[in-house]
Amino acid sequence: MHFTGVTIVAIVFGFLAIQRYLGHCAEMKKLECEGSSEDVRALRQEIKVLQERVSVLEKIVTDTGYQLKQEIKNL
Repeated sequence: MHFTGVTIVAIVFGFLAIQRYLGHCAEMKKLECEGSSEDVRALRQEIKVLQERVSVLEKIVTDTGYQLKQEIKNL
């Protein structure tokens, strides 16, 4: 009879320990995702800035005035 009580207490404490561990793991995953979401936002912003710069460079290079200046410079 005494062994049954100890077994029940061990099972309850084991369950509570596992539940706390899984809760901790879930919280850590959540914190990791929040950190990476900031990184993702920063990278997306950087990509947007770089795309705008490439767009400006494309306009400059395809501009007929730029091509004319290059031809004059080559002469």
